Amino acid sequence: MDAGYGSGNGRLTGSQLRALAAAQTWRVRAVGIVVPVAVGACIAAVGACWVLAAGAMAATHAMLAFTQAYPLAVGVCAVAVFTGDPLVEVQAATLAEFRAVQTLRGAIVLAAAAVGALVMFVPLEALGLVYRDIGWAGAITPVGGATLMVLAAYAAAALAGSSRSAALVVVAVWLFFALVWDPNVPQLVLQRGLPLLVLCLLCACVWRALGASEYAWRKLGGAR
Repeated sequence: MDAGYGSGNGRLTGSQLRALAAAQTWRVRAVGIVVPVAVGACIAAVGACWVLAAGAMAATHAMLAFTQAYPLAVGVCAVAVFTGDPLVEVQAATLAEFRAVQTLRGAIVLAAAAVGALVMFVPLEALGLVYRDIGWAGAITPVGGATLMVLAAYAAAALAGSSRSAALVVVAVWLFFALVWDPNVPQLVLQRGLPLLVLCLLCACVWRALGASEYAWRKLGGAR
């Protein structure tokens, strides 16, 4: 069982942290690692097939929709990782471990999402199928988009109160970026930098809240 790591004082030793990271990687490997990378690979494969069947222009416009769907898939996977495992609830009994588990899981999903974004972007860039192509620097868009969704899921899982509510929040965030923010903020640094700053600050507040005794009490049902 994952519980039991930690010293009880809110800190983990190096060996405990490595053991906890390995345990969480094993727990989330399917949804948190395999699915994001597989989705990225599938989108790249669809792009390659599309360009052969319909030409570069049609494929480029089609990939605009497909690549926008990638951050949504990452966000849904992140919500499942943060809320879909009953062992996460066990961690609420031990404050340091619960916060460590959620943060480690977020880091694992974030790394996998970045890899999946690159697996998707590199073939599309090589085939010339990236909309508003700015070269290899354009990788910031899919990698940054996936990062934003993982951060949004991390905060939503802690604040929304249920997996369904967290998923709805993530979908709403994705719709905002896909339909409002990205189309109207073409400057890459501002497009990804400002939301990243805001969500990092929010997640820092959530990280502190995850260590509060009141949060653990509510998580265990003591507030009911």
